[in-house]
Amino acid sequence: MSALLKTTRKPKAGPKVPRRAIIVQAICDVIREDWRDGTCPTLLSHEGAIWAALRSGLCLEGMGWHDANKAARDMLHEAFARTGAKRPAWKEGQPEWCDGGVIRDTRTTCANCGKGLEPEQKIYCSKTCFDAHRARLYRADNLEKVRALERIKNERRRASGEREGQSPRSERWKDARDKARTYRD
Repeated sequence: MSALLKTTRKPKAGPKVPRRAIIVQAICDVIREDWRDGTCPTLLSHEGAIWAALRSGLCLEGMGWHDANKAARDMLHEAFARTGAKRPAWKEGQPEWCDGGVIRDTRTTCANCGKGLEPEQKIYCSKTCFDAHRARLYRADNLEKVRALERIKNERRRASGEREGQSPRSERWKDARDKARTYRD
């Protein structure tokens, strides 16, 4: 009977209060700075990237995925509450929403090159312009996310006492490499 009982290990707790406060403050600093610089249009722009970075970091520290996801969500929501970020209504998040709710049905020029549109064309003058415009937006969006993730990672390292650009894993790798060189020589 006891063999049939599933043994579960106790879930690892999230970051302790002082470290958690440092991480939340780092998140607040990053999202405020990017918003003030005009790098991102809202305080919520990096939500997904920051959530994923926090969750993966906690998982690498030995926390289970569900517990790490919950801890990351809680820290992120705490940071948004501190910064005063308010989630917009659904319709305000749609691409057509502009000018205080006025939806423009008619567009006269291509959104990519500015060339005049034919009556049957709505936003772009060609598939090439559509692809070029979407690729440019994708690159710009990912560049912001990568920069935000790097800043969060560096802040987390500072909070845990590591130097920037150095992790315990890289130190172990260097030690193993040095030992291999010793045996080879």
